[in-house]
Amino acid sequence: MIDSTCCIAATYEAKRFGIKTGTNIGEARKRCPGLIVVEARPSLYVEYHHRLIAAVDSCVPVTQVRSIDEMSCALRGPWREKETALRLAREIKARIVATVGECMRSSIGIAPNSFLAKTASDMQKPDGLVVLDEGNLPESLFRLELRDFCGIGASREARLHACGITTVEQLCRASKEVLRRAWNGIEGDRMYALLQGEQVERPSSERCTVGHSHVLEPKCRTLPLAEGVLHRLLQKAAARLRALGYLAAGLSVSVEFLGHQHWGMR
Repeated sequence: MIDSTCCIAATYEAKRFGIKTGTNIGEARKRCPGLIVVEARPSLYVEYHHRLIAAVDSCVPVTQVRSIDEMSCALRGPWREKETALRLAREIKARIVATVGECMRSSIGIAPNSFLAKTASDMQKPDGLVVLDEGNLPESLFRLELRDFCGIGASREARLHACGITTVEQLCRASKEVLRRAWNGIEGDRMYALLQGEQVERPSSERCTVGHSHVLEPKCRTLPLAEGVLHRLLQKAAARLRALGYLAAGLSVSVEFLGHQHWGMR
């Protein structure tokens, strides 16, 4: 494995050494001399993705696949009873171990809506099971940081700070008007409702960009070879556009150099 490439994922054991997605392989080896690096195997990940969906779906119907390793299920009728929901969660964990692999760990969150369930699943890893309900909400959230919530990044956190919200407790107790100001619109209303445990139906969204990226091997870091890689990335993006039935309104190219210097053109 070439030291100039980067990590696309890290185990919990590696994360303890400060290794995360995007960490340079050379830097990762310095932080963890015993690091075991495995080359990416996309086709294998897709295979496991489908096996995981099948394992969960055999216990509770999967309502939405959110990413390669994340999905949500809607609990209806008697399944909404806490003990029943916990039993189903344990069945899912056991089915994953039995049909996908004994080393495959999973974290499950149970909550009034998918946003809080996602938050709950992140609160106890790598093999957690957390329930958020009217008996422990919102107090159970107070130990989190603002950026532990999906949708709150650096810029949103700065806007929240500007509105006087620096803790999760303040976020949960904020009025709808304050959150509308922090989100600069109706998204603030949605966040308010989600934090109250309401199920919010989001408007359907459309894909607005198609892109590809590639980390150049040292031998390819010359202008002619880099242009060849750029041409291949363009052809891949164009093929996806055709498959989606889309037209391009613009084209952007961005390059990040060692040392994190950037160049871009649109």
